[in-house]
Amino acid sequence: MKVFSATALALVAPATALLRFPCAQLVIDRLDPLVTPGQAPSPHLHQILGGNSFNVTMDPEKDMPGESTCTSCQFSEDFSVCWTSHLSTERVR
Repeated sequence: MKVFSATALALVAPATALLRFPCAQLVIDRLDPLVTPGQAPSPHLHQILGGNSFNVTMDPEKDMPGESTCTSCQFSEDFSVCWTSHLSTERVR
């Protein structure tokens, strides 16, 4: 009975977890170098943040954080490049 109660509680409890980055958003754009490398625009949106070396191909042979000259992150030594899905009702061109 306790297993059922815990499972039921987990299903009923509101989900408030978020994935947070200590970085400001650089741009929302139709680019996805993993799913559609080299294709611009991509069929879906991403929020791009971090180092400014993000591009449409993201060549795995390159050191992208090493190529960044600035970052939108709170930690000025973090030049990582990140992109996450973006759900929007707005049209982005």
